[in-house]
Parts: sequence; structure tokens; C-alpha cells
Amino acid sequence: MTPSSEPGLRAMSALCLCAAAGWLALVVAGSRDGLWVLVTLTLFSAVAFLAGAVISAIPHDPRLISRIDAAAAGAMLASALVLLIPHALSDHAATGSAGLAIGLAVGMALHVTSGGRDGRAMLGALTLHSVCGGIVLGALYTLMPAHGWGVGLAILAHKAPAGYVLARRLAARPGHRILVVLPALGTGLGALCVAIMPVGVALPAGLIFGAAAGLFLFVALAFFVSSAKIGALDAGDWRAFVMGGMSIAFAAWVASHGI
Repeated sequence: MTPSSEPGLRAMSALCLCAAAGWLALVVAGSRDGLWVLVTLTLFSAVAFLAGAVISAIPHDPRLISRIDAAAAGAMLASALVLLIPHALSDHAATGSAGLAIGLAVGMALHVTSGGRDGRAMLGALTLHSVCGGIVLGALYTLMPAHGWGVGLAILAHKAPAGYVLARRLAARPGHRILVVLPALGTGLGALCVAIMPVGVALPAGLIFGAAAGLFLFVALAFFVSSAKIGALDAGDWRAFVMGGMSIAFAAWVASHGI
């Protein structure tokens, strides 16, 4: 680590501490308000992202993360197609279509931004992605509190692969792996901020559902493509992709039939 990089790392580490303090305060506030589903999803998101970062430092078969990528992509794609897009377009066609376009555009912009080889660029893009995704997730559960765990878990299924990829990039800079805390906590910060804001704040349902569908649809496809870059896209990847999608489709069918 160069001397010039130490002040910057200290500042980023201080930001991590501030983010952790704010995240913990929101978790306590959400628990007090009875937002148990969102609080649990917030905890899952942070643990999954950090688990991916830890796995990146342990010797393992690189094909494992490819399978995880593919399964996460299938789950997210199914959640977008089966759970989000129908809600966005059925009763809110105009705003839902606009939201879908916005979500796809945001997903593409974040993907392009994080596509560079610089770990700091990926850190910024993934942190922004986590906060944006959290805002959408919080709005989604505020508008439709009857949604169970399955929708949120499918939406957050890519957190472990994201933590893995980011930690691998940051490993090139000694001491920088601690910064994975920022995107790990970003989803909870965004989701709980939206969920506990005053009830009088109007939320455009179609726009929220459309943006959620577009963002997660793009991320699902991007993660499936990234799994192919680790090696040849083989039958195992396709099986993982299909199984991830089928699990969400089955959960949606069970929920719709009240089983």
C-alpha cells in the first residue's frame, strides 16, 4: 500500500463504520415497527454478500461460483417474469412500461460502470446498485406487504456472487477488502429507509414494480453471462439456471393456490 493511499483507505473505513451504525439503527427501528420480513431480508442480504467475500479468500473450485451465478440468475429471472412484470403491466400499463425501461437503463449503466478492471469503480457501482435495489425492495414490500420471503430471497439471490467478484477485485489492493461492507449494507439501508418513512408519502406502484422488474431482469442476465466467463458454459450451469428459475416459479404457483 502506498502512503498516498492510506488516508483514502482510512476515510473509506470510517465510511464503513458510519454505514454499519446507520444500518444497525435502521434494523432496530424496523424490528420495533414490526417489519420482520424486510429486516430478515436485510440480514440475509448482508450475510450473503459477506459470505461471498469470505469464499473468495478460501481455496475452492472456481466452477462452484459459476453454478451459484447460474442458479441466482435463474431465480432472479423467474422473479422478474413471474412476480414483478405482471404486477407492473396489468393495472399500471403506462407507468409500468416506463418503470421497466428505467430499470433496464439503470441496470445497464451500473453494469457498464462496474465493468472496468478497477476495483474501486466496481465498488462504487455495486454500492449504488445495492442502495437502488434496496429502495425498490422496500417500496415493493410497502406496496404489497403480503409478499412472502420467496420474492425477496429471489431478488437477493445474487448477493453472494456479487460479494465474491468484488472481493476478488479488491484483493489487488492490500487492506481494501474491508470495503465490501458498503455494498453489503446498501440494500438494507435503502429498503428500511423507504419502509419506515411516513405513510403519507405516495409511491407510484406501476413505476416501482416496473423499475424492479427491469433492474432485476438485467442483473439476472448479466450474472448468467458472467458465469460463462469462468469456463465453458456446460450442462451443469444450465441445470443450475433452470433449477433456480423453477424454484421461484413453483413458489409463485404455491402462493397463488394458497397451499
